Amino acid sequence: MKLDEYEVLLKNISIELNHFLVSRGASKDIAEDVFQDVFVKVLEMDLILPPDKIRPYMYKIAKTKYIDLNRREARLQKILQQYLIPQQKQTREPHTEDKSKKLQRIIQKLSPGDQEILKMKYIEGQSIDEIATNLKITSPGVKMRLYRLRKKIKKGFGES
Repeated sequence: MKLDEYEVLLKNISIELNHFLVSRGASKDIAEDVFQDVFVKVLEMDLILPPDKIRPYMYKIAKTKYIDLNRREARLQKILQQYLIPQQKQTREPHTEDKSKKLQRIIQKLSPGDQEILKMKYIEGQSIDEIATNLKITSPGVKMRLYRLRKKIKKGFGES
């Protein structure tokens, strides 16, 4: 199989993956992010898998990435919802209290615009395109700001 044919096969499988993820409940944006990551990962591999093995491999990678992304988004949404929407005091464990206070300080240090983007994405559940329309910026601009905000939050916790 020639390299051009292999790339066409990968592209077709990636499109299938996109449709598969959307049919399983993924938003269009998330499905595109996942299948793009899978496509890039397969292209960056040092070996070329036979055509009969590439499809199951790509589906497995997509499934794993989608599950990881959902878990991360759910955790982040829960945390942000807890601190961006005023709530009644909750009883927490002492260890959780330390992390909670730290996260609250990190979020409070963010600009009101950054807090608004986090709120729109993780509390109101708006898509990247909706946020871009509301803020009158491009979709890639929203993605980059969210990426940088997640990075700032991780850095605030001492993670890289």
